[in-house]
Amino acid sequence: MHRFLPARRTALAGLLAVALAPLAAPAQTAYPSKPITLVIPFPPGGQTDVVGRLIGERLSQRLGQPVVVENKPGVNGSLASDAVARAKPDGYTLVVGGPGTHAINQLVNPNVKYDTRKDFTHIAMLGRVPMLLLASPTLKANTVADVVALAKAKPDSVNMALTGIGSSSHMTTELFKQAAGITFNNVPYKGDVPAMTDVIGGQADLLFVPATSAITFAQAGKLRALAVTGDKRLAALPNVPTMPEAGQASVINYSWTSLAGPAGMPADIVQKLNQACQAILAEPEVVARLAAMSNETTPGTPAQAASFIAAEVARWSDVVKKGNIQVQ
Repeated sequence: MHRFLPARRTALAGLLAVALAPLAAPAQTAYPSKPITLVIPFPPGGQTDVVGRLIGERLSQRLGQPVVVENKPGVNGSLASDAVARAKPDGYTLVVGGPGTHAINQLVNPNVKYDTRKDFTHIAMLGRVPMLLLASPTLKANTVADVVALAKAKPDSVNMALTGIGSSSHMTTELFKQAAGITFNNVPYKGDVPAMTDVIGGQADLLFVPATSAITFAQAGKLRALAVTGDKRLAALPNVPTMPEAGQASVINYSWTSLAGPAGMPADIVQKLNQACQAILAEPEVVARLAAMSNETTPGTPAQAASFIAAEVARWSDVVKKGNIQVQ
């Protein structure tokens, strides 16, 4: 009788397995199984919005689920970024970031509570565009050297338009000031368009703005492009020197875009999103559409994205401390 006990135990185990099968955890649904929300921290029409919508459209095609773009402006982009940082880290809430939202805001605004190095999963860098130093047609300065000489001869006499504390416009201005040892009379604006309008009209003298926003005005002669902050000249403005060519070797800066989600996202979802982004950034049509806006694609891994953004925080931290910059 004892020799049949193992067989009986085996049979009993099999019956228990069948009986308990419905109680087992269901298989995890493949990602994505529902629409993804892509938050844009700025109003429609700007660089972040244009790049974000292009990437979102292509992600939808590649992932087989709708990518719903939600513009959520406020507090230089930190309102939306904070909301995403607090979202469930399941890959269904993502944000398109930039220098302000993911490097500078936390340095200049004490009300920004997130730390972009800890509170986000950085998925991929998307693109970058250099800034243009633009002068009013009425300003008696045709080169960067002329601007420096004018600012040194009459400190605070040159009116520099700024599009928000901590914006790429502001921080590039601060980088230039510190490198050249000069000061400007800062004139605040709520966006690139009103700032450029006043520079065209002579109410302000100078402005740093992403090339995407200003190339057509420079080509038409409405604004005088003095220099580009990239490490090479723009194809659309081949006669405009880089800042290093104009004598300011350390004034190299790009306004960039990235894709991120809340901290703690599963590694397999991050990898899937990154691979989709790399494929998108390699599409000839995407490369061409971004290049038409002087926007260069920046493919890379999630680790490279996280490393780049940490370096940006460190870089701008030095500039902010030296300039004693803080939102009042």
